[in-house]
Amino acid sequence: MLDYRENSLLQLEAYAPYLIGNPLASLVAIKGIPGSAELAGELPFSGDDGLALDKAFGRLGWGFGSLDTRIWLGVALSLPNQPTLTAQQLQLICETVDPLALVALDDPARLALIHAFTSAEEGLLIDFTSGTEASVLGRRLYSVEGFEAALADEKDKQKAWAQLKRCVPSTIR
Repeated sequence: MLDYRENSLLQLEAYAPYLIGNPLASLVAIKGIPGSAELAGELPFSGDDGLALDKAFGRLGWGFGSLDTRIWLGVALSLPNQPTLTAQQLQLICETVDPLALVALDDPARLALIHAFTSAEEGLLIDFTSGTEASVLGRRLYSVEGFEAALADEKDKQKAWAQLKRCVPSTIR
């Protein structure tokens, strides 16, 4: 009989190219636009964005990690030479990991979360505008406006940091 961890890892195996980090993390960061590292064929979040997120999430109380010991899970919705993850696949990944918080790092990721967790049949609609936060099914959703692109400009970087600072573990219920 498989334990919870083994079962979760098996369910996520099909999405391995899109994922980096801890598959049982309390925090999942999602990006829709591939960055320079992904475009160069490297692992998701292996560029400056991943390093910046490691530092930011550590400062916010999620714990420190490194590329090899990441304490959060990164999901890249789109990779070169791979099909883009669907809203249903993103929902499956999120439900399997079952994090406390989901962070959309750009507009395509924010829209993907809306589509993944919106159900008109169940009356579940998310008001999740760019740069804001929302709640769905007991999880906090945070939106950052163009995180990776913001790293190139000091003013935009400060704005992204201000948006990330809302994502503090002690404030998540």
